[in-house]
Amino acid sequence: MADTRITVVTGDIGAGKSTVSGILARNMNAVSLNADIAAKNLWLHDDVKSIFVSRWGAGILDASGKIITPELSRLIFSDKREYDFCCAIIHPLVMSELEQQTRGAGVFVVEIPLLPEVGRPSWAERVIYVAAEFSVRAARCRESRGWNEEELLRREKFLLPREQRMNAGDCVLHNDGDIYELAREITAL
Repeated sequence: MADTRITVVTGDIGAGKSTVSGILARNMNAVSLNADIAAKNLWLHDDVKSIFVSRWGAGILDASGKIITPELSRLIFSDKREYDFCCAIIHPLVMSELEQQTRGAGVFVVEIPLLPEVGRPSWAERVIYVAAEFSVRAARCRESRGWNEEELLRREKFLLPREQRMNAGDCVLHNDGDIYELAREITAL
């Protein structure tokens, strides 16, 4: 991959990973990829759905056979065994898909929220960890996702400890301010 440059963005829930990825992709004239989008696309595949229907029953599907996202989230984020089961199936498929998409020449910015949990891929040239204080992240999650603090904490309990997650990055970008401060931080980076 001599003619390929790949920057991976990871970080805290609600810290602004997507915003950072978007700014970086525009500034670098890069192709932007997102692990969450790759995962959502996997849930459309019948072979993937059948694995989870076998485990959790047809109640995770609506009348048209599509995954009911809130029901899926409830199952995954309420039991460590179910979370681990889901991750063991989905994460390798997502990482394989992202690796395929970054093959060939080009500049890529790849957002992988769970990079610390899945491990750094060999194709990642640089990893940026986006961090923000809990109160800032909670406010962002409330505004953009409709989550309360309890929901944020419930999901975070399945992740590695924050300090360990931060160590997955080659650098840490603090995003506690507004978009202008963030743009300055990214330019400095």
